[in-house]
Amino acid sequence: MNVKEIQEALSNIVRDKERASTAFLHEVQKNFSVIGTNTICHFHCVNLDGNGQVRVDGLVEFLSNCLIDYAIPRKEIDRVVKDFQKTGSTIELSKLSGKARGLFTSLNNSGESGELLLFLFAEYLLKLPQLISKMSLKTNSQLHYNGADGVHLGVCEDSKKLCLYWGESKLYKSPSSAIYECMKSIAPLLKGNGTGYDRRDLHLLSEFMNVNDPDLMQALVSYLDPDDPNFNLLEYRGICLIAFDHDCYGEEGVAQVIDEVTQKVSSQIDNWNKNVLTRITAEELAKIKIHVFLLPFPSVDEFRKKFNEKIDG
Repeated sequence: MNVKEIQEALSNIVRDKERASTAFLHEVQKNFSVIGTNTICHFHCVNLDGNGQVRVDGLVEFLSNCLIDYAIPRKEIDRVVKDFQKTGSTIELSKLSGKARGLFTSLNNSGESGELLLFLFAEYLLKLPQLISKMSLKTNSQLHYNGADGVHLGVCEDSKKLCLYWGESKLYKSPSSAIYECMKSIAPLLKGNGTGYDRRDLHLLSEFMNVNDPDLMQALVSYLDPDDPNFNLLEYRGICLIAFDHDCYGEEGVAQVIDEVTQKVSSQIDNWNKNVLTRITAEELAKIKIHVFLLPFPSVDEFRKKFNEKIDG
């Protein structure tokens, strides 16, 4: 397959749930360039319901409905869908839902809710299909998977190169701390070039690729092999999800107006953008193309707690 055929094949497997996700995530500003770098920032906030209440519970509910998309390989999903079409029974679908939930840890400090948010932005909004279902590789649900928080794939329209997006997510009270830790974590992957911290994940990608098209899988294997000439046509890029506490939502329980929340977030964009620039520069990532999604919460700890309770329940 040539790059154009790969691009078409990728577009056929990406999940398009943008409309559903925007019910819970309000876009404040997208494609905000970080001057002097190839980084693009996107700013969102949690949406409000008709009564002016922050939809954190709704977002958690939506994320819980994304578990199969995120955690179960496409081949296994296809098998279960075919079983349903053949038998009309939802038993295997129910099993798949239970399996997906069982892969998540119940640890209070788990970052898996952030990883699921990263998946949402990457696949549902950027239309970049997930290349490895890392949760399915866990041998113990109470342990975290080491390596990238997400790996997605796309094609650059201009260069016609295949683009491998390494993902990292961080949830911290402080935006500066979240930005610092996120850039620090993703830097070794983006600068690995097949010889460093990224090499282990490259091996896993080739062996456990989350692709249900045999021709596409065969075509991609050569691009993911550092010893193959096609690897030189693979461009590393990044996707970051940075979530943090902010008072833009006003007093808890008091009805808010989305335009006012948006205005408060907009007033902080320059400051957050400067923080991103500082860390991008410090980690020497200015030449690498990175999408950074910044998402303030009333409380990331409360969001994490509600997500864990939903999964455990």
